Amino acid sequence: PAREFAAIFEVLEGMMLAKANRQSLVLWVGRPDKPELDGFAGFLGMLPFRGISVALVSADAVRYPDPFSYRTPSGVLEHDANDPARMGKCCVSAMFGPLPARSFTARLREWAPIDVQPPAGCAELLRLPFKIAGLPLPMITYAGEYEKGVAALAERISAAYPAGSLCPIVSCGEVVDRLGYGLDVLAALRERGHAGHYFTHKSGETSKRWAEYGKPELLGWVAQAKAAGQTPLFIAVGGGCNGNATGVVAAMTGAAFVEVPTTPLHYNDATTSAKKAFSLVLDGKIRAKNLLGTFYLPRLVWCINETFLTSSTASVHSTVGECTKTMNMLADPSSAAGRADYANILGANEFASDTTRILSCIDGFEALVHFIEDAPTREAKAAVLRLGEAIAEARAAAQCGTETARAAYASLCEGRRQLLQRFRARFYELPTAARVAIDAFLTVSNKEIVGAKAMFLAYEDPFEKYRALLFEYAHTLGHAVEAWLAGAIDTARASGVAADIVEAAVRNHGQCVGMAVVWAGAIAAELGALEGDGYVCHQGMVYLFNSFGGFSFGPVRALCDALGVSKPDFLREVLAGVRLDNKRGYCECGDDASVDQLVTHRPGRMLGSEDPNAEATLVF
Repeated sequence: PAREFAAIFEVLEGMMLAKANRQSLVLWVGRPDKPELDGFAGFLGMLPFRGISVALVSADAVRYPDPFSYRTPSGVLEHDANDPARMGKCCVSAMFGPLPARSFTARLREWAPIDVQPPAGCAELLRLPFKIAGLPLPMITYAGEYEKGVAALAERISAAYPAGSLCPIVSCGEVVDRLGYGLDVLAALRERGHAGHYFTHKSGETSKRWAEYGKPELLGWVAQAKAAGQTPLFIAVGGGCNGNATGVVAAMTGAAFVEVPTTPLHYNDATTSAKKAFSLVLDGKIRAKNLLGTFYLPRLVWCINETFLTSSTASVHSTVGECTKTMNMLADPSSAAGRADYANILGANEFASDTTRILSCIDGFEALVHFIEDAPTREAKAAVLRLGEAIAEARAAAQCGTETARAAYASLCEGRRQLLQRFRARFYELPTAARVAIDAFLTVSNKEIVGAKAMFLAYEDPFEKYRALLFEYAHTLGHAVEAWLAGAIDTARASGVAADIVEAAVRNHGQCVGMAVVWAGAIAAELGALEGDGYVCHQGMVYLFNSFGGFSFGPVRALCDALGVSKPDFLREVLAGVRLDNKRGYCECGDDASVDQLVTHRPGRMLGSEDPNAEATLVF
């Protein structure tokens, strides 16, 4: 299975570097002696976010290939278009072969999420209204104590699968592993009769690559589960990188999928998109973000609010960076002007949100950053991470060692649990006004951003190829800067650049998007499309949340100076990333053209385009 996995992505990387796009047709020519290899055609059509078409030329003269179901010879990698988690997407556009011509039809199976309906009056459970492709996706916020939230999640999963029928595979990155969140979920499931596996991977954008996840042991666990007649269930515990990449593996193996976000951005942004993807990473350098992926829905999204307390300030800034993008793109669709602007969007009325409410939560944003940056909070979290590192080292010895080694490991885990309890207690020691403001910031930003996404994805454009591409506002340049910066940070650390310069320059996904919102506003102003109060309002949405400098480019400029990167060097590499951007697969444009996404007149109105291919901008 690992060799099959690698072969698929090696071919796809070559196609992406050759700039395959929606004008590209891939022909898979089958072998008469090995028809089982025809399944690879489906994966070539399943994965790239470039809109390519795949046709299968089958040599099988005995039976028609199943156009809706594909699998590799190992049987571990499989794609079933009848699974509603794929929203009806077929991988192969046409088939040719020696048998008589015919058409194929199929009916999707019923959508069966892990449905959670909070009891009336329950303050601990909140379900956010959300649909994608007309399918309700349970988006659950657990506002109670962390340990009770983990137990409640395990109960919901256990209730959905009979004992012995499930093989949970918990996936998390290094930081979440050290915090213990992934192991806690797996332990809770084991207590309820669902033994499973634990997979950890490197953290960070440069590790969001297929080779980091296509490990023989991981795919081997899936093979064992399938051989035993069990349902493999991937549970992604962590941030957006983990959720996206783990979702690709779940999709490629036909496994069930659950997301447990531990950052606000993963919850209100990544989980609300069916897109699950790896980035194109070559020689440790991100060439293009989120280019190799597919569409696959989780059965459940379960968020425990207390995990947000261990977020970094960069993560919190990422959340508001994405919010400023959405606020400028949509403004207030629930207002009279907004209803008129978006009357032609199916779902705009049902899920109309007022994203501008997030502006009134600035006090909660600042209180949360102050809490995270407070010296005692930082030291308390650092102590947890140090102990978590020791636990990671002791885990292997405990799994195959003596009773003494297992007892020592259990003692370390109990010590971490107690440290985390004391860490969370610090939050509840804050003044009531600060806690209320933080809760309001998280609640409002989650509700309004999830609602905004549902406006477009519920019915109108679940594959995000047309009108929902508006959510890529400021992302083309933001993604390219983010990709370049991730590599520059790694280079700087390896080169011995002063730690204070390196750490000050760290910018996560939403921070780069926030900076790109400001740049997009400046471009619109230069074109005369955005002026006066509209321009001030557009730029002010980012500046309002910049009191801690999270969207300032100055520290990145200082890093460039330390690395000897000139302005022309920076621009050349960033623009190379722009030219590989995944949206070029949906909108027809060459290297010397672009898909314009700019705000005009005021936030909430996007600039139209005379280019008939630029459907992303033709909302009004």
